[in-house]
Amino acid sequence: MGGCLFLCLVLLSGSLQGECGSTSSHPIKCSLGFIPCSDNSECIQNRYFCDGEADCRDGSDEAKCSSSCEKDQFQCAHGRMCIEKSQVCDGVPHCQDRSDEVECTKYMEGCSHQCDNKSRCIPSSFLCDGESDCSDGSDEAKCDKEDCSDKEFKCTSGQCVLAPMRCDGHPDCRDRSDEEDCTKVPACNTKLRCPQSKECLVQEWICDGDQDCRDGTDEKDCPPVAPVNCGEFQWLCKSKTKCIPTAWMCDGMKDCNDGSDETECQAVTCAPHQFQCGSQECLDPNLVCNGITNCADGSDEGGSCHTDCAEEDNMHCSQGCYNTPQGPRCRCAAGFRLMEDGLACADVDECKVQTPGVCSQLCINTPGSYRCDCQPGFIMEADGHHCKITGEPLLLSSIQTDIYLYGLRSHSLVTLPSSAKKAVLSLDYDWKGQKVFWVSLGMDAIMWSSLDQKMTGSLIKGVRADSIAVDWVGRNLYWINGVKSCIAAIRLAAASASSLDQSIILDEDLDQPRSLALLPQKGLMFWTEIGNVVKIERAGMDGSERRAVVNSSLGWPGGVAVDAVSERVYWTDERLRAIGSATLDGNDIRILQIKETTNPFSVAVFNDMLYWSDAKKRVVQAAHKISGKNHQVVLKKPRQPFAVKDMLLRLLGKMLCSKLKLYACPSGQIYLQSQHTAAELKGWPEHLALQIPSVNKANLMDYSLKEHTLFVTDDATSSLSSFRLKDSLLTSRDQLLELLDDAITAMAVDWITLNIYWSSYKQPRLQVTAVTGTYTAILIKEGINRVGSIALHPPSGRVCFTNMDLEATGSTATIVCASMDGGEQRVVWKDAVQPTSLVFSNNGDNIFWADTSLGTIGSVLIDGSGYTELKVDDGLTAVAVSDNILLWITVTDKTRLWYKEAQQDKKLWFEVGTQVVGLKAFSKPSQMGSNPCTENNGNCEHLCLATPAGRTCKCSYDHILLNATQCSPEQHCPAGSRPCLDHLSCLPVEKFCDGRGDCTDHSDENCVGTQRRPGAEVLAPTQPHSSPPPPSSVSPVSQVTGLHTTLNVSIQRVNLDAQQCSQRRCSGNGHCVETKGVTTCVCSLGYSGDSCENRLVKTMQGPIVYAAVGLCAAVVIVIVAIVLVKRKKSANLRGNGPSAGKEMSMTDLESKAETIPTSHTASAEKPEVDLP
Repeated sequence: MGGCLFLCLVLLSGSLQGECGSTSSHPIKCSLGFIPCSDNSECIQNRYFCDGEADCRDGSDEAKCSSSCEKDQFQCAHGRMCIEKSQVCDGVPHCQDRSDEVECTKYMEGCSHQCDNKSRCIPSSFLCDGESDCSDGSDEAKCDKEDCSDKEFKCTSGQCVLAPMRCDGHPDCRDRSDEEDCTKVPACNTKLRCPQSKECLVQEWICDGDQDCRDGTDEKDCPPVAPVNCGEFQWLCKSKTKCIPTAWMCDGMKDCNDGSDETECQAVTCAPHQFQCGSQECLDPNLVCNGITNCADGSDEGGSCHTDCAEEDNMHCSQGCYNTPQGPRCRCAAGFRLMEDGLACADVDECKVQTPGVCSQLCINTPGSYRCDCQPGFIMEADGHHCKITGEPLLLSSIQTDIYLYGLRSHSLVTLPSSAKKAVLSLDYDWKGQKVFWVSLGMDAIMWSSLDQKMTGSLIKGVRADSIAVDWVGRNLYWINGVKSCIAAIRLAAASASSLDQSIILDEDLDQPRSLALLPQKGLMFWTEIGNVVKIERAGMDGSERRAVVNSSLGWPGGVAVDAVSERVYWTDERLRAIGSATLDGNDIRILQIKETTNPFSVAVFNDMLYWSDAKKRVVQAAHKISGKNHQVVLKKPRQPFAVKDMLLRLLGKMLCSKLKLYACPSGQIYLQSQHTAAELKGWPEHLALQIPSVNKANLMDYSLKEHTLFVTDDATSSLSSFRLKDSLLTSRDQLLELLDDAITAMAVDWITLNIYWSSYKQPRLQVTAVTGTYTAILIKEGINRVGSIALHPPSGRVCFTNMDLEATGSTATIVCASMDGGEQRVVWKDAVQPTSLVFSNNGDNIFWADTSLGTIGSVLIDGSGYTELKVDDGLTAVAVSDNILLWITVTDKTRLWYKEAQQDKKLWFEVGTQVVGLKAFSKPSQMGSNPCTENNGNCEHLCLATPAGRTCKCSYDHILLNATQCSPEQHCPAGSRPCLDHLSCLPVEKFCDGRGDCTDHSDENCVGTQRRPGAEVLAPTQPHSSPPPPSSVSPVSQVTGLHTTLNVSIQRVNLDAQQCSQRRCSGNGHCVETKGVTTCVCSLGYSGDSCENRLVKTMQGPIVYAAVGLCAAVVIVIVAIVLVKRKKSANLRGNGPSAGKEMSMTDLESKAETIPTSHTASAEKPEVDLP
């Protein structure tokens, strides 16, 4: 017949191509995420390139593919496609044959049972829990019913309830078996009972639509349903017999009995890639102009369907062209939308445009699609959209004077001990202390009951509390005092406290506060106000930044709860007979009005479900937190329920937000504590104090998270040592370096190789020493006067340091950045005065520093552009960066630690009466990544130094490179001698580490450990320590503001008779120095006076490191070097403040979370410091 067969192909790229054995010579235009085939005839998605299957018609997508994968990649089973190992068993198939999601047992934490053809693995807690988690149903097969305890009754279904609930007149088993075969008619406290089956009834249960009598008499002969009056946020069905929430209209589900809620809907909106019929149907483009009528009105056929897409159309359309009745049109693949130009396609962010609740927790947009993910501690369900907690979810509820612990899966019911005489109106719990705290009507105390059902007690007496909330991060308890109209707090402690121990958080402009909820992860508290102006307010947990977040769509707001997963606040509204919610900022207000929310009292939220108590109907109910559907009756008892509280998210505290902060002091301890703002803590929050062994004056510190190793310089011995942190103890590992007549001024550890970058007074250059101490090399020595601070970013191979110009006037310091091998130097900032605490952002693009002279925190991009600064309070001492959080310390009359997140205002974390001389922060994100030195030391024999382009092998100063990696001893010194580090002279071997400095830079006394030669005499240090010496008229410790501050004048300590001078001239409490020919004393910290004769305060003996826990995804360690100067405790303005936190274990600290309250940012004349 001649001619050619015209094929129309719908490709994955969305290109509709017609051809007759020819290829286009013009380059095809592909959109982001697509690549062209070699013949330029079509585009395919990137992920189909080298996947083992030919997707291009010319097969070019599989033509030049490697047959093997890299070491850090996974090869799909069916072909040559390689994916990252991190994508294996992540719940999302990346291989077309899904081989990356098969046999995932070894990849999944808590994996116990494989199912669905080994494509899914679930933990043991999912087995036989009554919920089907495997599509093949194997998780609920072969389930043996567990035995109940001696104190429980086993229902026929296997459910366990307390033995006293047997035959008590009310069914507690879900199958009602606890009320069967009863020998006696139960005594009812209610006035009603079922006429035949004899269960106890209350009036509100009759004709409520829920059968309570086994004989069904409570739901018989009910009056006909009368016409109803709908609420403000409801819609009346056409039958006029039912009201539904307005959100249920046109949601695709018939909720009215007559289906009227789905009949009067507006025009359907099609997906961006679809064709919309005139009759409103939505069609895939391949069904348009295919010769078959698919639209009811036929609008998908006819017209200009015969006009085919020309080659030029395909060239201009980024994802192809297709025929329509209106003529050729550009088309986009599913998950993309056509731009306004009608040619290009852009990705659709389904996470923003999809109906709320498509992903129950986390939604991650991907090119052309999206995927759901779960918070730590949850596992994705088989549907790929919903998450399930790995443990048993529990619900706390008070029913009159009883406190119940209810298992939401097992339906187990446990009663906790209670001494309440009247209704328990509010409760919360402390998982660490294993206690439930509660308040009862008419009881002036906050009580507790142990979760082991054995004990009760009181937390504080002599206070009125209407609503309570536990701060499980900072370990405080907050409450509302409705009589005094205030919000107060107290530390959670073992011993009972009195009203004098409370701290008042807020007591101004509170009218009638009703209910309180906390979000410790963000340092926020919310409360409902039912006074003259009803509203829901928010403030920091220290009472700062208070504002009304909801002041509309309210009637009578009662209970309040916060959903940490969706970051929404929920409240009950008794007047509107509804449950409302809004974002934490008060936006996107939603009101859920259903027939079951007629009398809501208290509310709790967990995962997808909303729980609330109805004291009038005497039930605890649940429904989906967004739609209000999937309604359930959780508890139903003759007595009235009041408080409800979920018991889950705090069990996940360690996973959801586990951050760690460490503080250290030159008198030598480390403190760990929880970052939290409860009335701006006076004194250390909860912490762990770790003694640093064999260190007298700890000053500079660094830490390796991977090796759990702390590196500390000791000014007293001019040494550098390492310590292993294990089981909350620091144990000595090695002394890596010991100098003579010198002091280390700057030090930083490369956390990949553990090489140590350092500088000292007598060796004012940038040099690096291997962690073994055996290899040292000079990197930069020209143009350096003194290095005051060093920062490293090993993944990018960069180092920055401060160069202190001691003789210049005006600007006295520059910030220099270079490759970690010393190459590619450049000054990135030249207008600093006293910069210290250099630190990189996590991504290595920014460098931050504290200028103690200017009182500013500066930041600049690594190329020297984009300078910003933040002006802070007087006494700036140090700065640190943790993820998106800026932390800094000021020392004036008190030592204060501040923090600031992104564009928000600064916040005070805590203040103490101790002088801080150092601050560092670490997190897993800050020590993530690799470089060519990661594996096998980069094959370098001595030192592997990362660079932005790769790595450089460097030999120790007395060796030379034989080739790219190997080293050989340098031969320029005579036999039996070695060169000094500065290569200016050679000395006999016996001169090294003999206790006397013979090299001009004293580098012959850079000794590893304490292995000095026998008979070596170690003189007293004759150089100033790295801590700044005060002037002859020493300011009190509380006024010292410098950190690692170097002097603007040249100082040399008197060498002759140094020990005698220190003892006689400086009273043994300092060191003699000579400044321009005048001998003065440099006093040790804690002493002042011309002769260091005045002891300011008693100091603790030995170095201490303090560490503290902070917020959210990774472990953060903050090291603070402090002088432990004991001071008289400051009295709380409204009573005694919270006591200093008790000591705790490292395990305890890792379960804490850092709290960063939201706030507003203040403007400044210069660009303000922001975090990348």
